[in-house]
Amino acid sequence: MEFMLLFLEPKGAARSGPEGFAAMKKFAGELASQGKLRRGAPLLDESVAARVRMRGGKPLVSDGPFAETKEVLGGFWIIEVAGRAEALEIARRSPHAGYGIVEVHLVQWRDAVADPGKGTPFLFAFHMEPGLSDPDGAKMREMVAFSETLKRDGSFIETAPLARDPLPARIEVRGGKILVTDGPFAETKEGVGGYSLVRIASRAEAIELAKRYPHAKWGPVEVREIMFFDRT
Repeated sequence: MEFMLLFLEPKGAARSGPEGFAAMKKFAGELASQGKLRRGAPLLDESVAARVRMRGGKPLVSDGPFAETKEVLGGFWIIEVAGRAEALEIARRSPHAGYGIVEVHLVQWRDAVADPGKGTPFLFAFHMEPGLSDPDGAKMREMVAFSETLKRDGSFIETAPLARDPLPARIEVRGGKILVTDGPFAETKEGVGGYSLVRIASRAEAIELAKRYPHAKWGPVEVREIMFFDRT
């Protein structure tokens, strides 16, 4: 089973610093050597991010940092493990859990290709607005078809929807104790429902691509530049 771990930090908190960064990189290497880390990356600061949403056929672009969010996404891992219990255990053991929040999502399925290696890598996080549904799968089919166009032009790396059942879980330390909380989470009105990874020439082109994504008609697309991949 594959899971996405999202590494979140409270708004305004200082990033973990060199020691935390090195500890995460070391743990990522251990997971990769065990064949459990499929892909992962730290992200550049939210101040250089953007959110894209189409309304009435017109794009709305908001530059980061985002005032409406209480937490900042700092990075992610895709892991393959035996089940949810092992995914939660890895989240507990991750150095990030000592100073931030780790959100654990089951991946429905993942479509990935070899990293083309040309251009700057970006994460597109697809946020789900309250009440969004896809009863006949039409939205999913539109997203899959769009991914096929990106494969043909060489910008696609991977994409995946995140499962709504089971609900995601959160790992964080409070009062020196590790707490596990099952979703939905009061802190987030628009949880992440899926993601894509692409390589594109620049931030400006990444924003233009986000406008073309079908999901932008249904919810915000968060555009985040990737620092480097823990594993490709």
